[in-house]
Amino acid sequence: MCSRRLQVTYIMNIPQHVVVIGAGAVGASVAYFLSKKKPDLKISVVEKTGIAQAASGKSGGFLALDWCDSSDLGPIARKSFQLHEQLAKELDGASYGYRRVDAFDVTFATPETGKGLPNVAWINDKSVSYFDVIGTTNTCAQVHPFKFTNAMIDDAKKRGVKVLCGQGVKELILDDTSGQSKGVVLEDDSIIEADVVVVCMGPWSGQLPIQTTGTHIARLPISGARAHSIVMKPRFEIPPQAIFTHTLLGGKHYHPEIYPRPDSTVYVCGGPDDEPLPPSAAEVKVNVTSIDTILQLSSMASPSLLDGAEILTRQACYLPNSSDGLPLIGEYPGIPGLYVGTGHSCWGILNSPATGLMLSELILDKQIKCVPEAAVEVVSLKYRCC
Repeated sequence: MCSRRLQVTYIMNIPQHVVVIGAGAVGASVAYFLSKKKPDLKISVVEKTGIAQAASGKSGGFLALDWCDSSDLGPIARKSFQLHEQLAKELDGASYGYRRVDAFDVTFATPETGKGLPNVAWINDKSVSYFDVIGTTNTCAQVHPFKFTNAMIDDAKKRGVKVLCGQGVKELILDDTSGQSKGVVLEDDSIIEADVVVVCMGPWSGQLPIQTTGTHIARLPISGARAHSIVMKPRFEIPPQAIFTHTLLGGKHYHPEIYPRPDSTVYVCGGPDDEPLPPSAAEVKVNVTSIDTILQLSSMASPSLLDGAEILTRQACYLPNSSDGLPLIGEYPGIPGLYVGTGHSCWGILNSPATGLMLSELILDKQIKCVPEAAVEVVSLKYRCC
């Protein structure tokens, strides 16, 4: 059985209890904006492992205003960038590492060419073959994603939001007559009744059985791609300059990204691989070879970074990817009361506030007004789920 059916009454289509599955940045944003719009609404966040234990705690936290302008996601990204600025004022953004940054595109080549990179003294300019300014403090910012997600959750808790960690969701509950979403069944078979359920499970969203028709089990078209990263503490302070690199190593092209943070640490991430998604964030494995490659690439970009630096964290997480490259945001077709916010890939931290606001408007007001209608249509689940 993939979805249980239960008779539960609700009042005039006004939500009485919302269950948010997942305590990453998107789930935290949904709970935050729902509780801001309707402080007396009962909201439960259900999380299998812990707050920001997957990509929301292990990603870089880079934010860009206009980098998605050439795609259908542009209006949502712009709105979300503005919301990050607003949230930083409301929630003390300095406490979770919010700041504006410059961004550079840098290609490193061997043998050394020595073109130099103006105003970026910590980069190995002797090996720079190309550079470009691709963002300024007017268009780029960053947060510490783990601290940001926890700040959102902590503020939502002040308005009564409950966070239940330690049990994942294995089934949805559907009403026998209407097909309305009526709650969830946890892994220990306990039931949480609710008239609205929001799926924000990141890459694990694709593993949740949504609906059964005969022998067919409907699932969200979401998969996971593993990415590795390190966090180091160099001996010297690095200015707020994000570096997006292109490097040839061992005949292969790599694109590590380097983000100095205001806590004097530096985050470096590598590209994704195709390691299968494990059952939970607690079971994500780290590939030692991938970490060694990131360290080697970091040394090529800036030998001084690793000179006496303390490697604080070697980690991996899975990015939630949709089949068409766009996130899924909206109500699930044919199941009233079931909503989805997932599939954001590498832009999950950037777009989490807009996703939370969009879903809060849709759930409480039945209409999304914070972004243009065309942007709503692009990320809706209509024609994209079965």
